[in-house]
Amino acid sequence: MSAAIDPTRGAKSWLCLVALAAASLARPALAAHVRGGPHGSSAHPADSGCELRDTLLIHGQRASHDVALTFDACPTSHVPPFAPEIVDTLVKDGIPATFFVSGKWAEAHPEDLHALADVPFFAIASHGYRHRHLNGASDQAILAEIDDGRRALERLGGHPQALFRPPFGDRPPGLAGLARRAGVTPVLWDVAPGDPSPQETAADIERDVLRQTRGGSIIVLHVNGRGVGTAAALPRVIARLRERGFRFVTVADLLHQCDAASPDAGQSTSTP
Repeated sequence: MSAAIDPTRGAKSWLCLVALAAASLARPALAAHVRGGPHGSSAHPADSGCELRDTLLIHGQRASHDVALTFDACPTSHVPPFAPEIVDTLVKDGIPATFFVSGKWAEAHPEDLHALADVPFFAIASHGYRHRHLNGASDQAILAEIDDGRRALERLGGHPQALFRPPFGDRPPGLAGLARRAGVTPVLWDVAPGDPSPQETAADIERDVLRQTRGGSIIVLHVNGRGVGTAAALPRVIARLRERGFRFVTVADLLHQCDAASPDAGQSTSTP
């Protein structure tokens, strides 16, 4: 059975932490669209610092002090299937984060999904459904991975944003167009400390994140058994990045900043 976060656990203290942290945070809603210039390339100017490679978001504006912590929840037989210590740390420190959740994981752990969705400064997005490789897959199979994952989260009350992280970070040639048809923005990362590896200690994760993180970075970690040392590393990672002047935001916030820097921002189809 999953080690779910029970909202009644530590009841009043946990809820107070959420309320206090949420009161200090305000962020715009996600633009539920995929942006791209000619031939599917980024429409954002180079000096904006954003990287949307063939409409896949790699990182936000380099000139900013904002970074996004992201956590994948993959279907896994690893133990634990969910690490509540990670969420406890984020809630205690009031850290916005984006959770890319696979449909299969959500179906196996609906209570954990609800616990994530109940935190007002967390964002839920899709990590596909079956977590299968997309490279070499048919267009139909890729669309099914996107659509089935989103529908599973919606059915379970996860309220997913219009973001999609391809399983394994796969980038098949047709992904940009298929994502546009599905109405989602594919999101990758530029900071990957390799936390699924059992050889990657908490100290290794901290070192790698600090070495790689720049303004606009998207940091990929894992919230279940694939993130072996993540829970132990996270408090230090948060503290050290704050010491360096970074501010934590969601991926949607980074995408909005890219939109704002675009010369056609006034024509954006973003929805509030």
